Amino acid sequence: MGQRQPSGQVGRDGAVGVARTYLLAGTSVLVVGPPGIGKSTVLATLADAVPGARVLRAAAAEVESGLPYLTLVDLFGAALGEQGSLLPGHLRAALDAALLRTVAPTTPQDELAVRLAVLELVRILAAQTPVLLVIDDLQWVDEPSAGVLHFVARRLAGLPVQVLAAERTEHGPLRTHLCPEPYVELPLRPLDREAVADVLRERFGTVLSPAAVDRIHAASGGNPLFAVELGRALVERGEPGDALEPLPVPDRLRSLLSARLAALPPAAGLALTVLAAAARPTRALLERCGLDAGAHLAEAFAAGVVTGGTGGALAFSHPLLREMVYADSDPAIRRAAHEKLAGALDDPVERARHLAVVRPEPNEALAVTLTDAAAVARRRGAPVVAADLARLAAERTPDPGWAADRRLVAARHAYASGLSEEARRLAEDALREASDPATRVGARLLLVDLAGQDQSAVGPVLEAAFQETELVPALIAQVRAYRARKAFYDGDTESALAELKRAEQAAEQAGDTECLVEVLAWRGSIESAFQVEAAEELMERAATQSRGLPLSSAVVTARQMAAMARVMRGDVAEAVRRVEALRVAVERAGTVRDLSTVLASVASVYSRAGRCADALAAGRYCVRLFADIASGAPGPGLVVGAYVELGGGTVERAAEYAAQAVDACLAAGDEDWLKLAYAARGQVLLLSGEPVAALEPMRLAYALEQRRGPIDPALLVWHADFVEALALAGCRDEAAEVLDEIGGQARRLERDVVVLGLARAAALCAAVGGAPREGARDLSDALTIWADHPYPFEVARAWHVLSGIERRAHRRGAAREALLEAISRYTACGAAPWRATAEAELARLDGARTGGLSDSERRIVELVRQGSTNREIARSTYLSVKAVEANLTRLYRRFGVRTRDQLARVLDEER
Repeated sequence: MGQRQPSGQVGRDGAVGVARTYLLAGTSVLVVGPPGIGKSTVLATLADAVPGARVLRAAAAEVESGLPYLTLVDLFGAALGEQGSLLPGHLRAALDAALLRTVAPTTPQDELAVRLAVLELVRILAAQTPVLLVIDDLQWVDEPSAGVLHFVARRLAGLPVQVLAAERTEHGPLRTHLCPEPYVELPLRPLDREAVADVLRERFGTVLSPAAVDRIHAASGGNPLFAVELGRALVERGEPGDALEPLPVPDRLRSLLSARLAALPPAAGLALTVLAAAARPTRALLERCGLDAGAHLAEAFAAGVVTGGTGGALAFSHPLLREMVYADSDPAIRRAAHEKLAGALDDPVERARHLAVVRPEPNEALAVTLTDAAAVARRRGAPVVAADLARLAAERTPDPGWAADRRLVAARHAYASGLSEEARRLAEDALREASDPATRVGARLLLVDLAGQDQSAVGPVLEAAFQETELVPALIAQVRAYRARKAFYDGDTESALAELKRAEQAAEQAGDTECLVEVLAWRGSIESAFQVEAAEELMERAATQSRGLPLSSAVVTARQMAAMARVMRGDVAEAVRRVEALRVAVERAGTVRDLSTVLASVASVYSRAGRCADALAAGRYCVRLFADIASGAPGPGLVVGAYVELGGGTVERAAEYAAQAVDACLAAGDEDWLKLAYAARGQVLLLSGEPVAALEPMRLAYALEQRRGPIDPALLVWHADFVEALALAGCRDEAAEVLDEIGGQARRLERDVVVLGLARAAALCAAVGGAPREGARDLSDALTIWADHPYPFEVARAWHVLSGIERRAHRRGAAREALLEAISRYTACGAAPWRATAEAELARLDGARTGGLSDSERRIVELVRQGSTNREIARSTYLSVKAVEANLTRLYRRFGVRTRDQLARVLDEER
């Protein structure tokens, strides 16, 4: 009896990982799921999962399922040609006949001979190498082949033969008997929203809006094939104008589901359309619409189109059926359905949406109803719905001026939702049509926000906005705040602070508390590099004054910056409490754009708290949101991604994100984030054992910091790594200069959180300079002083460097003890890449990796030390170049390195 892997535990990466584990353990795997769920993709990914196995493949098809022995032809045709001479003559003849080489078998004896021949052939193959039979679409395997495979499967005990198969099924597999014991049944669950977004982004880039992705995910039911086909249709035909407009259902998908609808009588049309148009259909709602579910939907229930749930809930059996029913409904029936729902519903949001369909003409009373409903939706945490309702309100507004005001409201809701293109279109329409200065200024400032990371071209927009303020203090405050941000983007800190102070005065004069708290927070953030205590007071004042205000972007900014001030002070527990509370509030509000920035702070605070796994989850979510909403400027999200991968993910992904972040920030001209991207790239290279290569991006990051004004070394804890790279690369004078500069700034600002890192860097400089014992003593003293450092990862790093210094001092016992301490602390933090590096060093320190070198490996190592090329090594050792490459690959793995230089350096350390 096969095991069943619970479907809730398996996603695409999870499915591949689980299946690979079972295959490596000698278990066969049967992947099951409905059409389009990704079974074939999983099989293709896993075909190489059994090392050294001979892979025999077959892909059955419905149109060929009546052809006898066709699956055997695909699986064993080539193998029979190679190994057939080893079969007994009568078995070879029978199998030749089955595989259409001679007359097909007709008698029971012939069929038995075929089964025995296949079994013997499999045994011959398995005696030479493990065998993996990969069979896609098991449900279409022809019956004669299925009989043979069942016969063989029952007789494979003790042989290195496995089956990797996929079966299309909605209600459980029917052909498990074709898999030899032991086997595991692996259902594929539907993809979640983020996975569907990744699939669509890979196929179509970023052309689909987040709202479109939401609808595709809902309509597809998480089926990747359905999602891709729906996405292709939207890319080709354009996205629906509003949430009630049906999705275009391509013919390829219709063919999979249309048979269920074809048999339904026309009388069911209105009831089905009401069901499709309602957000939460129930039997009671149908009755309020004057319809009887039992009478009008009996055939739909019988055909499996509609299902019932608890509390009288009704639903289509597949979400795509809902889209098909609504799209195919006669316009008159569709309008009648909305009219019935508008009269039956009490909820203001749902009722307003249905009224908008029924009454498409301008109507001020309806526009007011839609505006009020949009406000309700926003308070409920549904800004996407609010944007749609506000847009409908503008379209139903007879007065052009009021319509422009309402378009700006819709644009702001769309912006908060991450719908950048929709927000830009609405803001431009509002600006074009508005006469009120407040609306025009608001539209221009929203367009500045929509420019995103690249603020290079917003100067004229801000100047035009300033000219339209008409000396209104509230408008002046807002425009000056934006001008301050532009000055900061340009690297003009002095002008930025001057504009912020003027904005503060104007906001106080206007009584605009929302603008004031944002201005105070920005002032505090910038001034923290000059005077920390005063800056923290500003940020705390902003957070305090934000209490009781609606959760706008300004309020989020104020609270976020105050939380970051806490963590840079070392008050990690309070910072965690604040960012977690802020994240919950923003998620409840549904403002995707605010959430993307809050997640960056969440990831940073978790990293400093030594919670690398939590930071990794938050950071990866941040990357996805920035990719969805950043309109081609995802740099900040990529920087966050690089750092969380560096801390708790993989070095490879960290390197990828860091490189992409540099490119994105360069393209946007954003030097503030560019310096962080350069620093991330350098730190990745340092962890990879390439300190010389790390210097170029680190020097670029440091130069940008110096040019943009005073440095707050607690903003990003990276300077100790810069000094470490300089020291390891032999740039001792430059290392001393950087250490002196950053150390002085840290003392002046009382940034105690960076002191241990700088002590680590200073100790390494001493060790490289020929005084490892003094360096080890100083770092040991620092570790004693900072035993309760608020950043656990910094303590782990210090122990790690101490181990290297002790090794330079030829104190292997002390080095090993320090390294064990580092590994323990990395493990507690969840710092997987760093733990792996430390464990590789421990293995080398214990001699586990060098003691077992063969004579040829030892000779290759000596030639590598001498700088010989692979071809030169081959000539000297009488090996082929490929054999040299294979030996070097094994040595790289053994020593945990990636290049010849790293290998030589590691081996020199062990001499």
